Amino acid sequence: MNAINWFEIPALDLDRAFTFYSTVLDGNVRKGTFGNGDLILFNVPFGTGEAVGGSIVVRPDLKPTTEGGVLYLNAFGKLSVAVDKVEQAGGKVIIPNINLGKFGFSAIIIDSEGNKIGLLSNEA
Repeated sequence: MNAINWFEIPALDLDRAFTFYSTVLDGNVRKGTFGNGDLILFNVPFGTGEAVGGSIVVRPDLKPTTEGGVLYLNAFGKLSVAVDKVEQAGGKVIIPNINLGKFGFSAIIIDSEGNKIGLLSNEA
């Protein structure tokens, strides 16, 4: 069991968000639909319960923000490789590398939509 079982990251432009996350996370996202809406899913085995699932969505009740808590996403490889792609993909790097000791490394970024997001990896 996980403390979190689903999350949604708000976007204003789903195509722009797809380009951003596909670039930064090395292609580990895919487009999908749910109900009447399009969304972006992370390529993790959430259907089997092996991972926490989440999506990036455009909805009128959700707005991107840099305030509040930080959601940390798997960088899918070296943190520095993902961080190096952030600005070219339309985002901004706030903190490029935080050494978490035995827990790995993290970074804080602003995505293409204006959300404050953390990236996490076991490799710097």
